[in-house]
Amino acid sequence: MLKLINHPIILYKYFTKDLFKFFLFSLFFLIILIFFIDLIELFRRSSNKIGVNHLLKADFMDLAGMASLKIIGNIQKILPFAALIGSIACFNQWRKKNYYVISKASGVSLWKILSPILVCFFFVGLFSIIVLNPFSTLMNKKYENLETLFFGKVNIQELSFDTKGFWIKHISGKRNLIINANKIDEKTNTLFDLNIFEYDDAKIFKKKVKAQKGKFTSQKLLLYNVQSIDENYKVTNFKKFSYSINFDSSQLSVATKKPDKIFLLDFPYYLIKMKSYGLNISKHLVHFFKLICQPFLIISMILLSASLMLRSNERKIEVGIVSLSLVVGFSLYFIGDFIFALGFSEKLPPLLAGFGPTLIGLFSGCYLISDIDEIKYVKKK
Repeated sequence: MLKLINHPIILYKYFTKDLFKFFLFSLFFLIILIFFIDLIELFRRSSNKIGVNHLLKADFMDLAGMASLKIIGNIQKILPFAALIGSIACFNQWRKKNYYVISKASGVSLWKILSPILVCFFFVGLFSIIVLNPFSTLMNKKYENLETLFFGKVNIQELSFDTKGFWIKHISGKRNLIINANKIDEKTNTLFDLNIFEYDDAKIFKKKVKAQKGKFTSQKLLLYNVQSIDENYKVTNFKKFSYSINFDSSQLSVATKKPDKIFLLDFPYYLIKMKSYGLNISKHLVHFFKLICQPFLIISMILLSASLMLRSNERKIEVGIVSLSLVVGFSLYFIGDFIFALGFSEKLPPLLAGFGPTLIGLFSGCYLISDIDEIKYVKKK
């Protein structure tokens, strides 16, 4: 260690490689653990379940293949945890070997040690959202297809644009419609559990139409099992009813894309399209901001663990510091999930919900790291 002090570049490479090694060990351990948890859950689900054609039953290789399809998505999710656990283990070793004390005594600050490490892990996060994200989306689609095959899951997507489902605004002169549907099957352009509110051009309510099912066909919305309630509360029932509407059914495939099924680089296209259709994009914005924050979330995990693990050199409090670092890191992650949930439910603005948790972690970590350097400097004097 002392020999490396006179060679800063070699020293920084050594520290970066050391932390990256612990990170890879942690990542590998977590992947294996989650893989077996997924496999056990699939075994449980398949024990008394037969596929959609009542002939297929998944064997071990089928279930192992399904669990392996989730690996890339799991890697993307657990990168911050792997960075946290790996950095805690690495910094704990540095404490035992007094690496930071020796470096500080030689005039190398903690920021100088961490800078190349943070740059390295920023690119790890960037790799995750640019490379792993598209593969994760494709693998999840294959997983869902196998899930349908072996477990008979119906692949009708729950709508997620707001708590009341999917909305279409249709304005055409004297008849203006607001269409609400709870579920949608984008493959057949079919809407389920519809509520249609009809207004005139003065925005005066004319009637409400409820339908069990609706389907877009050649510039028409064909409704089935319909109940109409006009402004005078007169109820009329129809087996079929139709509206002339110029809504392009291809818009449904855009509208029904869940945020986690969209590639990062495709987000701008979907957001622009959805906004042009008058759709609520809050959930998609929150997910988009959360995705692009991942490199900074990984960095914040490393900063927090360094600020806590390297604060003291006393070995007596080793268990306490490790536990505190884990609690702080996991708390940041789960508080972040809570804030994301508030953003998804539109209780918080998307920008705040998407960036808030990561910014809290970054500012807290930066402040605590600077505080360590100040404390060491004061003690030294």
